[in-house]
Amino acid sequence: MTRSKKYRINFNLAVYNHRTRMYENEDGTYSTFAEARKKQWKCEKCQKMFPNYRMLLNHKIEIHSY
Repeated sequence: MTRSKKYRINFNLAVYNHRTRMYENEDGTYSTFAEARKKQWKCEKCQKMFPNYRMLLNHKIEIHSY
């Protein structure tokens, strides 16, 4: 059973690819998981990447609020 999400959350978890021996997500490929984790949350308006949701939320409040 699949559910449709009410809100879209821009979370990009990196997945390890055994053929290339790299971590991959929608935005690119990374040699280590720590490097990929630094870019797992994305702002919809400015496309800037953040390592955790709290930093993304603070960015949205400070930069994109009127």
